[in-house]
Amino acid sequence: MLGTPPPQGALSGIATLFSRLLGAALIVAVIVNVVNVVARYGFNHAITGADEFQIYLMISMAFLGGLVAHIRRRHLRMDVLTRHFSPAVRRVVNGAEALLAIAVCGLMTWVSWTYTTKMFRIGTHSENAHIPMWIPHSVLAIAFTLMTFVGLVRLFTRDDAAPTPLPASTPGEEATP
Repeated sequence: MLGTPPPQGALSGIATLFSRLLGAALIVAVIVNVVNVVARYGFNHAITGADEFQIYLMISMAFLGGLVAHIRRRHLRMDVLTRHFSPAVRRVVNGAEALLAIAVCGLMTWVSWTYTTKMFRIGTHSENAHIPMWIPHSVLAIAFTLMTFVGLVRLFTRDDAAPTPLPASTPGEEATP
């Protein structure tokens, strides 16, 4: 936890960008699903590869959503005890947590990029939609790479920011973290 505060505006902007992309991806998934259902049950003709495309899209949304949660600090944490620690102890625990997250995300970055490049080299395609398999695998690699980067930025900058609060459920009502 060294240095100056991280570029919270930049991280927040990245989270907002990915949130909007995820919203658009969800709309695309719903449209593909509706069109496929109408084609299947209305015209007795399913769209080949639609289900496969939706699965890859949903998996991509899950991993990129994990990136957004990581940036906004809305991921699952066991902070029940650390709330009662002194600020110095809390910083040490948060630093250890950051190091562990960097290690795990870094390992997954290496594994996912290795696998993605193998898929690219052998030219594997999905069975029905004929999507080059390196594309869905690259989404995992990109998500883990960005999560590792966010962790490193936070580790080497002074970041005592609280999690981004959830939006209020009704106008005028304050959200609780």
